Amino acid sequence: MKKHLLFAVTVLLLLSCSSDKDALTGDIWRGTLLTKSSAGIPFNFRFTGADTALLMEIYTGDHVYKVDEIEVTDDSVFIEMPLFGSSFRLARSEGKLAGEFIRSSYTMPFEAQKGVVGRFDSLHISSGKAHGRWLVIIGEKRLIGEFNESDSMITGSFLTPTGDYRYFEGVLDKEGTIMMSSFDGGFVRFFTATTDGENLRKLKMYSGFDGEETGWGFRADSLELPDAYSVTGMKKGYKSLGFSFPNLNGEMVSLSDQKFKDKVTIVQISGSWCPNCLDESEYLSAVYEKYSPGLEVIALAFERADSFEEAKKAAGKLASVAGIPYDVLVTSQTPAKVGEALPELENFKAFPTTIIIDKKGAVRKIHSGFSGPGTGVHFQKYKMEFEKFLDELIAE
Repeated sequence: MKKHLLFAVTVLLLLSCSSDKDALTGDIWRGTLLTKSSAGIPFNFRFTGADTALLMEIYTGDHVYKVDEIEVTDDSVFIEMPLFGSSFRLARSEGKLAGEFIRSSYTMPFEAQKGVVGRFDSLHISSGKAHGRWLVIIGEKRLIGEFNESDSMITGSFLTPTGDYRYFEGVLDKEGTIMMSSFDGGFVRFFTATTDGENLRKLKMYSGFDGEETGWGFRADSLELPDAYSVTGMKKGYKSLGFSFPNLNGEMVSLSDQKFKDKVTIVQISGSWCPNCLDESEYLSAVYEKYSPGLEVIALAFERADSFEEAKKAAGKLASVAGIPYDVLVTSQTPAKVGEALPELENFKAFPTTIIIDKKGAVRKIHSGFSGPGTGVHFQKYKMEFEKFLDELIAE
């Protein structure tokens, strides 16, 4: 029996008897995804709850993913992740789970053991050597690594001009090796490197089942990303957007509607398959509540779907998981066809992209990509600048 899910990465288990429930709840678990080269990508989780419904919480630093769609049989556990089209198919025995993590493009072996605390066997040695900002060079990619080192762990993320890699957690061991992993059902990554506090050597980044890249890096405390407001613009002759799409209730919505008159409006180009879009949707939901009724927000969903109904279902999942209070419109276009749905845009590059429109309906700024909460100071800086500009537009 399945219940409709609701995200934050929670796994709702429908159990047939109290002994099944007791076998899963209680102690924390360590799960490990195995790459093609047998590198382990670990994460910790716990099953909580009462009666017949359990919640699985996946921990990364102080961030918690919650998943609430699962089916349990006598010897199996089937977990549907809230977004990103991923799932687990597992066999269970006392204190153990084993099976596969399945995505549309790959499958990974998975195993988990109950009662194992911490992501890695190595203890974290707090030295300050990992803390701070790094230039990370992997092939043709240039990433910003932003790491925060506490007494018990390292947390942080990696930033690119189109978005960040979300939440990482790990350790710096006594040999000077950094090990950090990330798992959210969409991003599956493991980063490792040795450091002397100034350089990153023997650097590897594992992604998914068979992604494995090498590189190097060095400390770069003043490094900044390129200006995200300079990437995407409006074509010559255009100042506004002329779209008209149905919302999740089937009602047609366009910027000419009365509700947007004399209001600042944010248009979010998004999709349920995009992890950074989830982070931005949660942030914009808070912005909407803060500035309403002087502000409106519209999400335009570009889904990997073959029909309107499939796209609507996917967009509705994102709206539910992120707690979106504003209109989500179903464009019936795939991510590759943003240009057809929004012909006024020039040089569209990233999901999400955020368009800020003034009270007169003119596009004032377009922000490409999103650096979410996992990026620490970068997210705080973005929020401050973004909301300062909204204050100015609302005051006009």
